[in-house]
Amino acid sequence: MVDELRLYTLRPGAMARYLDLAARVAAPVRGDRYGTLLGFWSNEVGAANAVVNLWRHATLETRKALRRELEALPAWREQYLPGVRPLMLRQVVRFLDPVLPLAAPATPGPHWYEQRLFQARPGEAGALAEALVRAAEPGQIAVWTSFAGPINEVVQLLAHGDLPARLARGLHGPDGALARHADRIQEVETCLMRPAPHSPLR
Repeated sequence: MVDELRLYTLRPGAMARYLDLAARVAAPVRGDRYGTLLGFWSNEVGAANAVVNLWRHATLETRKALRRELEALPAWREQYLPGVRPLMLRQVVRFLDPVLPLAAPATPGPHWYEQRLFQARPGEAGALAEALVRAAEPGQIAVWTSFAGPINEVVQLLAHGDLPARLARGLHGPDGALARHADRIQEVETCLMRPAPHSPLR
């Protein structure tokens, strides 16, 4: 099993158009035939002109074969790609090994989702990921280490039904991730995300 995290930085003002094309064109064309969609979000805090989507593949080889099939579809080539390419500034792809496999939030939605990208000190990514899993922070639904794309990285995903409660905890307090695991971390980026209408995680 391989999870693929895709981060797209959009041109300012392009978010509504991009999400419309993703829901109206891309989602019906793709379905789950070319990888299983796990989540699709737009950032509200952090890199606010960014979109995050998460896919699952059986192997890298099956992903490669299915991408070739997808890119050969007329609807993909003629309707979706020409519409979204002018909206994008850059794309970053990470291939991830699950340490804590993705689970649905324990509480009913809607949720705010939080993505944290930890750049670990060299050789510390595995230990940091295991430490995050053991800490079992409220809302944590997945932890991965990257093996392609930016390396030496840990990705943590959390779902928050009560955003003020999450903000009250903070990252820097005694129980916060940055205080507890500072010796293993070089940098961290975090963003708060809203699920798109076609996202399986709401």
